Amino acid sequence: MKNIVLDATSDSARRYEHRFLVNEAVARLALRTSGTYLPLDRDDRPYQWSTTAYLDTYDWRIFRAAEAGEALQLRVREYHRTRPNEILAGASVYLEMKDDSASTSFKERYEVPTTSLPGYLRGEQKLPRDQNGLVERAERCIAGGVRPVVVTQYNRIAYSAPDASMRITADHNLMYLAVPWVANDESSLPCRIGPVIAREPGVIIEVKWFQELPRWADELYAYIRDHMVNERPSKFVVALRHLLGEEQKSVAQ
Repeated sequence: MKNIVLDATSDSARRYEHRFLVNEAVARLALRTSGTYLPLDRDDRPYQWSTTAYLDTYDWRIFRAAEAGEALQLRVREYHRTRPNEILAGASVYLEMKDDSASTSFKERYEVPTTSLPGYLRGEQKLPRDQNGLVERAERCIAGGVRPVVVTQYNRIAYSAPDASMRITADHNLMYLAVPWVANDESSLPCRIGPVIAREPGVIIEVKWFQELPRWADELYAYIRDHMVNERPSKFVVALRHLLGEEQKSVAQ
């Protein structure tokens, strides 16, 4: 087994992160403007599918903490050229821990062999400790018993500054799916996903930056806010609300 190391796409410093649900016309303008000033991000090639399985405890402790503004997400991410109908079928996956609170976030991400994932979910295998303490926090959640509970799939187009100071993404065809996970052992690999619980009616735009937005991006950010359908919580929160039948209640509030 290869050594497990921190992935280059980790965000070890806290950054601002705002999400908006917009219609297709607003999304097209945002992407055209972003493409004028920023290069296309090679790590998020257009039209590839991102598939993310989110983990939670049996008493929904991670979700309840996220609703209260104390979010630590645990997730497993994969990338495909065509939309898969199962997860954990490839040689490796990205195991991520993300602190997502108060409109800011940072994350750590490790590539691990897929066959080793059940051992990590059981707490028998350990990740290297990180400077922000995310792995230690994740281990406390894992000790309470976690498993994949819901999956998201979407196509992402991303533009990113060469120095990684800012990033604008657009997620199309976003859907939330059930995952019939049986147990944290090798017999669950791979795992078929579905049915679809819900689909987003528009496009999710995310604006992420570390210090100050340049003038053009600040103006674009204001335009998106003025023309959005609504501002969105994390995909994890929205997915769990759909899974637990709480999304309509949150909209009504």
